[in-house]
Amino acid sequence: MDTLREPRSIAIIGGGPAGALTALHLLRLAREKGRSIDVTVFDRKEFGVTGPRGCNMCAGVVSNSLIVRLERLGVSIPSSAVQRAVDGYCIHSGGQVVRLEKPVGSRIYTAFRSGGPMGEEFGTARSFDHALLAAAVRGGARHIRRVVIGIERPAGARDPVVITDARGGRHLADAVVGAFGVNSRTVLTFRALGFGYSPPRTAMAAQCEIPLPSAEIDRRFGSDIHVLAVGMEGVIVAVMVPKERHVTVSLIGPWVGQAHLERFMRQPEVGRLLPEGFHMPERYCHCHPLLPITGARNVVADRIVVVGDAHISRYLKNGLDSAFTTAELAAHAIIEGGVDRTSLVEWYVKPCRRAFVWDNRSGRILFSAYQALGRHPSLTRRICAAAQDESDSAAPLRSIAWGLLTGDEPYAALLRQALSPRLHWHWAIGATRGLRTRDTGAADRPKEGPS
Repeated sequence: MDTLREPRSIAIIGGGPAGALTALHLLRLAREKGRSIDVTVFDRKEFGVTGPRGCNMCAGVVSNSLIVRLERLGVSIPSSAVQRAVDGYCIHSGGQVVRLEKPVGSRIYTAFRSGGPMGEEFGTARSFDHALLAAAVRGGARHIRRVVIGIERPAGARDPVVITDARGGRHLADAVVGAFGVNSRTVLTFRALGFGYSPPRTAMAAQCEIPLPSAEIDRRFGSDIHVLAVGMEGVIVAVMVPKERHVTVSLIGPWVGQAHLERFMRQPEVGRLLPEGFHMPERYCHCHPLLPITGARNVVADRIVVVGDAHISRYLKNGLDSAFTTAELAAHAIIEGGVDRTSLVEWYVKPCRRAFVWDNRSGRILFSAYQALGRHPSLTRRICAAAQDESDSAAPLRSIAWGLLTGDEPYAALLRQALSPRLHWHWAIGATRGLRTRDTGAADRPKEGPS
């Protein structure tokens, strides 16, 4: 058999969502084709372990689009892995709060990617990443808990790839899928393979877990994700994500760190959400992962393909959805087209470009506009006033905000809506009406004072 055209054994380097989803797609497609394949996932990390050792460093928001796609693949997120079901998003800006209600029938969950923050004992049952990898193993994949330290490309067209693990074990495969992520040292292993792989350029996130009693989270955050436009220099996006007994703070910017987190926690908008007299613990769970903001270069070679955010992801959003998309496209390429470089370019690289590149350019424009608004409180107040209007004229504005925050709509479609002259006309009328109503209401209210 020509294993370049019909590979029989596939090794996946990385057992996070991109790796687990690639395994699930490969096994499903092979069954549909009546083919027998061997899928092995290499990853030492135990996703049920608490703290950084088991975590893939993510805010932990599972979008409606991902939930639907997983169910079509035959994977249901276990209820134990759901920290909280989300009802909506609250945008805090310029002293105002705009709440966006979740559409009817939509589902959004918050989850921990590991067994939980330091000090918790949630275990594997509460880990989203463990649930995906367990589904892949139930579907027929084999999981080897070892670190891959070496990969040898085949000398000839019919020779296998040789994989070496940290214990000296040698494994042969007809094809290798790199699902290692931009935060992994495996990036260096793939760069050293000599086919020209260059990882994406990255931004950074600064994240921490704030421990709070469940009753306080219910009272102050509810089941809403809170987005705060605080106008901090170097911060593009700032969100607070309620979990069961924690609130995840996530800041994204070109270069953000612990100092940004601590300055953010001192912002008045943040203080209004937290219990009176709250102070950050002396020790708390925090991380500073890299986030891809461009695509990688040269992501395929004969018998080798890179998926997930080590290849490409949606700009600043939906890393899990992006992992699903690249995993699905890679699996189709491997099963339908083969694993020679020419086939992988046609079946995988080009479809990925169509799915991500132009859309991400639109996303850059939208997030740049969002960041600029955070620096102009008066303009932000006008937009918030327009968004709070209950009339139909405000619906497109709320729709754009919802699509941008959740990632459930393509950036390109949102940008077209945002540039619509009709939207700007309605926005100007709604903003003027909202400000006039607020001013009139303030004038009509009786002044407080001694009787």
